[in-house]
Amino acid sequence: MTLQVKTFVLGPIGNNVYLVFDDQTRSALVIDPSMEPEPLAQFIQKNSLLVEKVLITHAHFDHYYGLPFLQSTFPSIKEVYLYPDDLDLWRSGGSGKHFSGKMLSVPEPNQLLNTAKTVTLDNHEFSVFHAPGHTAGSVIFSSAELKCAFVGDVIFFHGIGRTDLDGGDFNQLIHSIQSQVFTLPEETILFPGHGASTTVSEEKANNPFFNKEHNS
Repeated sequence: MTLQVKTFVLGPIGNNVYLVFDDQTRSALVIDPSMEPEPLAQFIQKNSLLVEKVLITHAHFDHYYGLPFLQSTFPSIKEVYLYPDDLDLWRSGGSGKHFSGKMLSVPEPNQLLNTAKTVTLDNHEFSVFHAPGHTAGSVIFSSAELKCAFVGDVIFFHGIGRTDLDGGDFNQLIHSIQSQVFTLPEETILFPGHGASTTVSEEKANNPFFNKEHNS
């Protein structure tokens, strides 16, 4: 059984939505279902995948806006995971009012994560790391099997997540990246919520927020 990762860039903010599936059992999970999720749903249907779980890296609206559509399209989705420190943000609409002027109302996740918890897909395991700073409950889902980590908006290619929205804290975010991202193996692929993928070694060497000039 081999895990595959398929990336979809969806919605007006260019969100990366990740579909992870076992190419033999056809079991699948979705990470951060964003706006305009129809291409994702079409791929799932075309490839006869069984989506069982949805993982949310953090509760900004653009990372879970497509959840109701997926849940209505795929009744197989039984579990939606979120770190509890982001529940208040979720309940308040995920800062969506800043962008659209409207409140977003989506049923709450039914699985609350903690730092000791892992999420499984068949016999595949994803470790959960709490990485606050972009939001209070931001998490990273890491797969040793795939040698990758799904980092949400914690870190980007040569950048970091914004900290001027609800729950943001710049110093906390810098600490989270140093303690939760840069401690992963150097070759780990980082799959962010927006933009190109990168690696731990690339960001340690070239991310401007961590170079010597910035820290002097």
